[in-house]
Amino acid sequence: MNFKEFIHNIKKVDKERHHKVTNSYGTKDAFFYYRKIRPKYSKYVLTDVQYLRIIRMINDCLREHLINGNEFILPEKMGRLEVRKRANSIKFKDGKVVTDLPVNWDATLKLWYEDEEAYNNKILIREENKETFRIHYNKIRANYNNKSFYQFFPNRELKIGLKNNIKKNKIEAFKYGN
Repeated sequence: MNFKEFIHNIKKVDKERHHKVTNSYGTKDAFFYYRKIRPKYSKYVLTDVQYLRIIRMINDCLREHLINGNEFILPEKMGRLEVRKRANSIKFKDGKVVTDLPVNWDATLKLWYEDEEAYNNKILIREENKETFRIHYNKIRANYNNKSFYQFFPNRELKIGLKNNIKKNKIEAFKYGN
């Protein structure tokens, strides 16, 4: 088995994934709502392609803003999105090492491919970062009901862009925690 087949076997990417979120509103739902309440004047009517293009442009601007480490204040007192960092720690508890360092999956998978004993024991290789960054949806000053039901999940493109800027030391974020 070569390295590529090994990784496919570990990640279980042989089958197609089907993700369906049923308890949330999306862009399609927003467009149907817009279609219900839109004005009758023809100059204000948008097609679904135009509507989705506007949403995509706004999301691209939001992503670029967050990738540069800036906070984004949402309109109508909906809160803010901000990049935060915290210090990583390594502790001994009951004779075992406890850490919150992130796993370096590229190096770990390479080790597992080369050493079968490491794979069987599930030995992980950790990153040697001093700090961990995350995007936080701050709802403290938000003024709406049912705040606990609202969440922000960054997509893969945002996470990768943020990771690249962190490695280039382009981001200075608010430090929280210990």
